Amino acid sequence: MQLTKTRFGVLEFGSSHRFGTLTKVPGAVALQGAPAKFKAFFSSSYLDVEKAIQDKGGGSSYEDDFIATLNSFFLRVNVRKRHFLIAVLIAATLLLEPSQAVADEAKVTSTSDAVIEREFRQLLELDDKVHDEVDEWIRRNAKLTVKQVGIDPASLDLQVRQRLGEVGSAYEAFLNRHSGHVRARLAYGSFFSDINEIDKATAQWEKALELAPKNPVAWNNLGKAHGKQGRIAEAFRHFTKAGELSPNEPLYLRNLATLIFSYPDNAARYYLIDRAQVMPKSIELFKKARALDPKNFTLATDAAMAQSGTQPFQAKAAIAAWNDALALAPSSLAAEGVRIHLARIHAHLGQADTTRALLAGVHETQFAELKADILRKLDPPPAKP
Repeated sequence: MQLTKTRFGVLEFGSSHRFGTLTKVPGAVALQGAPAKFKAFFSSSYLDVEKAIQDKGGGSSYEDDFIATLNSFFLRVNVRKRHFLIAVLIAATLLLEPSQAVADEAKVTSTSDAVIEREFRQLLELDDKVHDEVDEWIRRNAKLTVKQVGIDPASLDLQVRQRLGEVGSAYEAFLNRHSGHVRARLAYGSFFSDINEIDKATAQWEKALELAPKNPVAWNNLGKAHGKQGRIAEAFRHFTKAGELSPNEPLYLRNLATLIFSYPDNAARYYLIDRAQVMPKSIELFKKARALDPKNFTLATDAAMAQSGTQPFQAKAAIAAWNDALALAPSSLAAEGVRIHLARIHAHLGQADTTRALLAGVHETQFAELKADILRKLDPPPAKP
């Protein structure tokens, strides 16, 4: 674990989302970058503590030159609760729709089951509570550091490790008593994933898969782990299996679509298809995911980014996709981030008036550099005689 200060909305490889950017708000779009390329990070929030066992496995951070960054692709950012992205409790041994799975998981058949369930809920609540505390320590120290009165990063790192160690010990104690508890294995794996101990996360998720071979959550989370460690073919296999086990869960379609988009050459080899067929495959998966979850802003932006990566560039489709995302923007900040994308496309098409109209609606200071760069390209300086 490494305490790493990053710029707004960007996750650096090698740091847990807990120790990267901590200033995001629900639904925010954050863009940063140099004149030639930038990254966008879109987030949404699902705060139910019951949904704590599933790692998202896919993210929403891409460079505009169609090279996805693995950092943002697989790491998550804290908004309020650590498990804020789509996470659905699915019964360990049943192939159920997410809503039905949650209902069935909640049913207990004995007093003993009720006690175990209550104990597990308390464990998840402890996990969230401690991570919220750690987030606050880091936020507070960041503010103090600006005033040159913050504590030494190594000291804060030790403090964080000790506090998180209490959560790890609680998971160990619970699993010593209930070694076959699939959801606890999944949650413990996510705990390790959050602090970037991927080997330990993988071990827990593999145990969960041994206990419940048809649990799509385990397959999805292992897909994340394999992808983060560069085993892209295995990531394809695991995300695909998760989708087969739960075909109506949009998260799994989205994760696979994002992986295909991010690793087109690997995808072509894995699926034995031509390179030109890769992007349409990704876009089609995004469309299916959006049909299942049409109000999801983050998903809409992912789909728009994929549409923006077509070669040759399909400008009309990309504009339509970004306008779909704009209609779902949960905040003015999110909307301005989408307008930046739209402005870049219209500028590329030489539509100066439309570009300026879009940029007139961009006021956030964090977009100032990008806005200025687009405007400069619209009005290049006159050539020297």
